[in-house]
Amino acid sequence: MAAIFSLPMLTGILVVTRDLAVTNDIFKDGVGQAEEVVATTGKALGAADQLPSADAATGQSLPEVVGALNSLSKAQTTLGALGGQLDTLGTVLTRADSHLVSIVEATRTSTEQAGAAAKPLEGIVGPLADSDEKVRCLAGMLDETSARAQRIESKLRILLVLPELSR
Repeated sequence: MAAIFSLPMLTGILVVTRDLAVTNDIFKDGVGQAEEVVATTGKALGAADQLPSADAATGQSLPEVVGALNSLSKAQTTLGALGGQLDTLGTVLTRADSHLVSIVEATRTSTEQAGAAAKPLEGIVGPLADSDEKVRCLAGMLDETSARAQRIESKLRILLVLPELSR
């Protein structure tokens, strides 16, 4: 029986066996890919069942999206107007800058002059304090003199009235 199977025949059987093994591996791979396609198709069909509710939610949210876009448009218009006003304010501030610089310089000059006047005022303060003390002293004396003058006047009136009473 050994002669029945020749070398080319055995080689052919080995090639066919090898091809069958490769074909079997390819078939198993194809079955695995088909199982993945079935699983993916199942997931896609499950997701497709949710499309009507997602579409309804999209339709319901559309007015809010339009409202948000309108708000953004209004905000853009408001920001444009604000930009124009800020530009005007910038122009006004630029024009006022030279005047403010003049005011600051005049204030600085006035401050320097006031500082220069402080020394002569220090010389006046002492004599004024002395004069104030003398005026206070004189005020007391004038009050005392006024009180004496009133007493003297009242005594003189009494003296003027006495000769008439003695008659």
